Amino acid sequence: MASSLIAVLTDFGLQDTYVGVMKGVVASIAPESRMIDLTHGIPPGDIRQAAFKLWQAVPFFPEGTIFVVVVDPGVGTRRRALAVAWSMRLFVLPDNGLLTYLLSSSPAHKAVELRSPAFRLEPVSNTFHGRDIFAPAAAHLARGIPLDELGPEAGELTRFALPRLSIGEGSRIRGEILHADRFGNLITSLGRFERVGESLDFVPWLPHCPSASVPRKDLRLLLEDGSPLSLRETFGDVSPDTPLAYIGSEGLLEIAVNRGSAAEVLGLKAGSGVELVHEGQT
Repeated sequence: MASSLIAVLTDFGLQDTYVGVMKGVVASIAPESRMIDLTHGIPPGDIRQAAFKLWQAVPFFPEGTIFVVVVDPGVGTRRRALAVAWSMRLFVLPDNGLLTYLLSSSPAHKAVELRSPAFRLEPVSNTFHGRDIFAPAAAHLARGIPLDELGPEAGELTRFALPRLSIGEGSRIRGEILHADRFGNLITSLGRFERVGESLDFVPWLPHCPSASVPRKDLRLLLEDGSPLSLRETFGDVSPDTPLAYIGSEGLLEIAVNRGSAAEVLGLKAGSGVELVHEGQT
């Protein structure tokens, strides 16, 4: 599965040379490849947010794309370095749960450990595997090197526990806050929602929850302290500095403050519980 397109996601930021050096390694090995930056703004070591951003991005890339994902708090330890074939795409990344959300929808086709010295830079640093292991592996894959040549089969892949998402009595949909984006909007695990007439079809993005259809009228989002938020279409439907709930671009329910930061104003964090109910339910 050769490809000239390599997409890169890291927590390296842009202040240092780490990302540029990785691109230099790829250009040295596979000069005809194209590289796209997904983001380098993942909070340091935040594997869960990186896994979510990867899940968001992958459907919009063509088959054959190689994703290099380096959010790696365990760099230099016994955690494995992998190359994974999944849904006609390739992933080069540490085995620390970064594929959790993708694997929840379908299994990997094949996974190998990146052990072959022929496809890495020697000597390998204890702290910069993005340069010495992951970037070279991606570049060699872009040149058409078969996955099997990079190392032995990896077997079971590491995953983290999936977020809460359930349907209770009266079609109450319960979940949790996943993280805040750079605007302070809070993304929840509630969804995916699709508008169908006067109802919302609930087609969960996580495998442990059934589908459902709920009337859209009079829906409210209850925060962990019991505070209700009205469900609106977009930020401008409420006055400035007013919080609201809305369905985001991925079909997941999100929380915002018009012209403000919901994370700061509401003081909510990842893991805080939320519940979608009809008006009058408590």
